[in-house]
Amino acid sequence: MTGLVLGLVVTGLLMSLVGSFAPVFAAEAYVVGVALAQPPPVALAVAGAVVVGQALGKAAVLASVRAAPRWPWVRGARAAAEHGRRGSGAWGVALAARTAAWTGPVRRWTTEAMGRPSAPFVVVLSGAVGLPPLLAVTLCAGPSRMRLGSFVAACVAGRGVRMGALAVAPGALAGAAWLPW
Repeated sequence: MTGLVLGLVVTGLLMSLVGSFAPVFAAEAYVVGVALAQPPPVALAVAGAVVVGQALGKAAVLASVRAAPRWPWVRGARAAAEHGRRGSGAWGVALAARTAAWTGPVRRWTTEAMGRPSAPFVVVLSGAVGLPPLLAVTLCAGPSRMRLGSFVAACVAGRGVRMGALAVAPGALAGAAWLPW
């Protein structure tokens, strides 16, 4: 493996790991860019690294969501929200209320879906299609009884389909350019 390929793979892994916590990097754009500039095996290696990074990151998010109720500052924020206290935490309570109102329909649907035996299929669908966003599904999976291993496997399956398709799409489209339609 050359230095360039190794650099592309490591960059994809790290970028997708960081992007799992906050969507600041477009992993899809990175995979397509690599697929346009490099041969298919390199693009597939980068897509695989991106899938691994995203699965690790989402697993960490899921573990954090499950552990958060035990954190002292989260308990304090919940108590303040329940008692309707004003003061230094008022902006947080207002932000939480606005966010809940805005994300309510997606959260209700996703939470309901995550409580069913078909929950891994919701994760696969989210990972492959992007609707609902995988980060939202991860947050809703926190209170569910879905096992971490099942979540990670479903995440890898869905993101693998998406990133694999993006890695081979430029080559497939370039090879099909002769088609008359």
